[in-house]
Amino acid sequence: MSASSQLPDDFRALNPNFGSGALRRRIRLIATSGRVQAGVEDSYHSFRLTLSHDERVVSRIETRALRYPLDTCPLASVPLQKFIGISLRTPWSDLISRENPREHCTHLYDLLFLSMVHALRGGQRTYDITVPDENPGPVWSTVHRDGTEVLRWKTHAGVVVEPNGFAGRPLLKGFSRWASEQFSGDELEAAVVLHKGYFVSRARRFDIAGGAGQRVAHLEVMRGACFSYSEPRMSVAVRMANHVSDTSSPTTPLLEDLT
Repeated sequence: MSASSQLPDDFRALNPNFGSGALRRRIRLIATSGRVQAGVEDSYHSFRLTLSHDERVVSRIETRALRYPLDTCPLASVPLQKFIGISLRTPWSDLISRENPREHCTHLYDLLFLSMVHALRGGQRTYDITVPDENPGPVWSTVHRDGTEVLRWKTHAGVVVEPNGFAGRPLLKGFSRWASEQFSGDELEAAVVLHKGYFVSRARRFDIAGGAGQRVAHLEVMRGACFSYSEPRMSVAVRMANHVSDTSSPTTPLLEDLT
């Protein structure tokens, strides 16, 4: 069964340029006294988050949605306020047990956790994630941290192909379990940001821009996937126009406002 036949009609329109580009994503974290400014940008999203803290706990969370797929996405700042007062040292596993990521904008949720870690680390950090189109076969997906390549995996159809030590490991469902056992610290962080970028890269197969202005209430395959695809938002959410920007070229500017 083809990938397109498993999806609702809205997602069956294929991207005619798939196979000639890549999903490029940038995450930037800038720590100053009592504050972390963070941003994530790729072909389908552009979010900013500012985390304030007293060096122990989160004291304030502000977000901006600059480019996003559904008109309800900016409302996702509200549930993030539940994390005010949480310790900056809260492990990822404890964060997930406290709040299901799927009840939030998953991109802002991830950015919040990265900001909490970075508040203790300090300085500035930039991740550049590149996942070339897997067409017709495996590709080398990479993560650069502050301009230096720190992770390079050959990927295909949702699994790691190389290096041999990780061959067959899932990149989607089940990733967190094995990655947490294999990595820690900066290595785990780099693996996680690739995992998130790989998840987003799957959208390149389809003509995502084609559904602008349509409601998404009937897309049962997406129900519960995130804040906007959960009720009561899903019943009223509408796809945004002009939110897709091809970031395939390395010269495409990302997070230019966050320096």
